[in-house]
Amino acid sequence: MQKVVLYTDFVSKLKEIFVKSSLDTIFYLPTTSYRYKKVVKEEDFYNIPFTSIRMIDPIKTFLFKHKENLVSQDIPYNQISTIYVVGVKSCDINALNVLNNMFITEEYVDPNYSYWQKKLFIISSDCPYPQENCFCSIIKGTPYPVSSFDINISFIDENNFILESGSEKGEEFLSTYFGDKDSPTKNDIEKRNNIRNLAVRKIKEFNKEYIEEKTSGMSQEVYYKIVSSFEQHQDIWKKESLSCVQCLGCNYICPSCYCFLIRENSNSYKEQFRDRVWDSCHSTGYGRVAGGANPRKFKFQRFRNRYLCKFVFRKENFGFYGCTGCGRCIEVCPAKIDMRKVIRNLVLSKGEQVLV
Repeated sequence: MQKVVLYTDFVSKLKEIFVKSSLDTIFYLPTTSYRYKKVVKEEDFYNIPFTSIRMIDPIKTFLFKHKENLVSQDIPYNQISTIYVVGVKSCDINALNVLNNMFITEEYVDPNYSYWQKKLFIISSDCPYPQENCFCSIIKGTPYPVSSFDINISFIDENNFILESGSEKGEEFLSTYFGDKDSPTKNDIEKRNNIRNLAVRKIKEFNKEYIEEKTSGMSQEVYYKIVSSFEQHQDIWKKESLSCVQCLGCNYICPSCYCFLIRENSNSYKEQFRDRVWDSCHSTGYGRVAGGANPRKFKFQRFRNRYLCKFVFRKENFGFYGCTGCGRCIEVCPAKIDMRKVIRNLVLSKGEQVLV
C-alpha cells in the first residue's frame, strides 16, 4: 500500500500517536546531530531531518544490546508494546538481514534479539543526500530501502511524502492513520524515482575512483574475488594494517557486526551472573583459546579477518555481503583507514587480472 502524505500531516500523526500512547510506547527520532533521540515531549517532533544520512548509532543498538544479562533476565517483558524508530536508512535495513541470519534461525532463536525485534516498528526513509563516505551503490545496495521495513518514506518534494507499507504492521498503520489519503499518481512516482536516481548517481560520483560491484557480466562478485584471492598475501595485509591502532571502533560502529563474548561475572560472592557483551575481531585476545594459542596472533591477521568476514565468509554462508556501504567505519577510524581504498590497493598491487 502506498499513500501520499504531507510532511506536516505525517509529523502531526506521529505526535498524536505519542500523546495518546501510554508509557509502554517509545519513539526514537533522527536529529541534525546524527544521533537518535528518545522522544520525551511533543516539541521533540519539531523539524525532524527525514532526508539526513544514516545516524551514527547503527540499528543493531535497538536489537543487540551492548551489554545484556543472560541469567537474571533484565528485559522488561510485557512492559513495552512498541518501539518506533524513525528515519532508518537502507544501509541499516540491509544490515538486519545479516543480524537475522545470526540470531533467528531454524536451529535457534535468540530470545533477547527476538524480543526486541518483535517490539520494533521501523519507519525507514530514502537517503536523497548521500555523503562522500557513503558507498552502498557500489556494492549492490541502493540509497533507498526496498524491503524489511514496516513503513518507508520516499520523497516527491520537500513537502510531500510517499508512505509505503512493507509488512502487515505497516499495512495496518497506513490503513488506520492514512487510509483516506490518495495513492501516488504516475507523476508522483516519476518525481520520486528521479530523486532516487540522482542519489545513486551522487554515490557513484563520490566513488568513481573505487571498484564497483556490477550486477551482471564478468565482474560479478568482484569484492568476493578480490579479498578471497589475497587471503594468503601477507605482505600486502601487513602494509595496509600498519596504521591501525586496534581501537575496535570499526567493529562496534558497524551495523552488521555481531560478535559477542559471554562472561561469568559477579557483584559479590553472593551475587553471580552471566552477561553478554559486544566483542571485536580486532581485539588481540579475540581468537585466543585455552592454553594461550592464538590463530590470529598478529595485527595484520585480525585486520585481514575483518575483510574476509565482510566479503568472503558471509557471502559463502549467507549469500550476501556483510558490508552495507554505510561508511561509518571510515568516519570513526582515527587512522583514516578507508575500506574502499584497501580493496582498491589490493587490486593495484597485483594488477587488474584479479577482477576477471
